[in-house]
Amino acid sequence: MNLPFSPTFFRKMDIFHQLVEYESQKKIKHLWEGEKALLVWAGSEEHQHLGSPLDTKHVKNALDYCVRIGFIPQSENDRMRNSARHILESTITHEFGELVNNSNEKNPRIRINRNGILAGLILSETKNLKKTFRNYLLWSWDWYLLYYLAGLLLAVQVLKGFTELILLWWKNLPKNLW
Repeated sequence: MNLPFSPTFFRKMDIFHQLVEYESQKKIKHLWEGEKALLVWAGSEEHQHLGSPLDTKHVKNALDYCVRIGFIPQSENDRMRNSARHILESTITHEFGELVNNSNEKNPRIRINRNGILAGLILSETKNLKKTFRNYLLWSWDWYLLYYLAGLLLAVQVLKGFTELILLWWKNLPKNLW
């Protein structure tokens, strides 16, 4: 059976909702733009060695890449360049990467996991979460509607089952009881 969506769809929807939540907190969490830049770079063709650990040098390359493609302005790149270590640590905290080697605390090494790659793809597909309605929010509402209809169908079936049980019980009552 061919489904109209891939098995990765549900995981992408979950990650999309996480990204939207983190995006709403970006005024408080000032490293989020740098973390998004790293994820976009990780989901792009620039990141060829998926199993290789990343360090602060890779974060700076990711920031430069995102300036080149117009994902972030040069001012953001300049602001976040000295926070590369913290961007790596935030990526681990948000569960988009895993710590590989922490022997050098000033330059931790992480590996972007599958969620991080998918987050980068989502950020690229939605143009930095700016075209979300067309790409993902519409699907979200479709799924909420589907769940609502499934719940409604379940409630109707349960109600029908109860009425049939009551009618069956009513038919089998002794006639001389009244």
